[in-house]
Amino acid sequence: MKCTYEFVRYDKNIPGKILPQDKPGWRCSTTPHWHPELEFVYVFEGDIRLTRAGKTRDVHPGEFYFCDSGVIHSTTAMNNTAHYRYIVLLLSREELLRFHEDCTFEIPPGEPYEILGERLRHLMWLEENSGCLPFNIDIEKNRTILDILQILVSRCVCASSWDLEGGVEKNGYARRVMEYVRQNYAQPLTLPVVANEVGLSPQYLAKCFKKATGLGIMQFINRIRLDSANGELLDDNTTIAGIAQENGFPNVKSYIKLCRETYGMTPSEFRRAMRGEA
Repeated sequence: MKCTYEFVRYDKNIPGKILPQDKPGWRCSTTPHWHPELEFVYVFEGDIRLTRAGKTRDVHPGEFYFCDSGVIHSTTAMNNTAHYRYIVLLLSREELLRFHEDCTFEIPPGEPYEILGERLRHLMWLEENSGCLPFNIDIEKNRTILDILQILVSRCVCASSWDLEGGVEKNGYARRVMEYVRQNYAQPLTLPVVANEVGLSPQYLAKCFKKATGLGIMQFINRIRLDSANGELLDDNTTIAGIAQENGFPNVKSYIKLCRETYGMTPSEFRRAMRGEA
């Protein structure tokens, strides 16, 4: 089965990505993909057909689905002309590992499911009322996310293993590479350096990683660097050259080239676009 690896850029100050959705059904379907993040989708309006680890189920308003880290999944809107409203929560696996050993999760019916649903509805409420709330919304989002993590690790642990049915790969090499790169992307990384870290030959690791992600290891490293660098562009006190250096690019020209190839604009143009400037 052909699938793609999905990059997730986290919200500032939030250990994950919160994506409220409000759109027609024809814009809601996704192709098979995977990511290290844990994914929740709570549906308020519309019916979604989820394919996860080769198994299909329908998700209706008032329900949510969960996909564990590394699980291949896709969604199909069951009515392309209907209106859909739902919230997507992508949780950082690295944040989880700060508090708990590596494991997989299965959400049981009953109270854990109901509590998690309430927390997801609260996140949607925060998103929809963010402009008129009398408290720090980022703190409240973090508190709610930590509540979700607490429920997962206390009541939903399935196994302490990376051998996950329906996962993109069973030996864990791709995930080990991604974790290492996310922690060390600002350093001068090469394929031999990464291969030595996971205990494989460069050639074999490159083959495993390409099969799991569809990307070369250096492609992945540079994409992580680019996402991190572009996230710093709103800081007026940083120069383009300084951002490139801080994020592991060998020189500013390589940063500019990759940004132009990926987004069709230079970092300076990207900075102006983020600010809403012409």
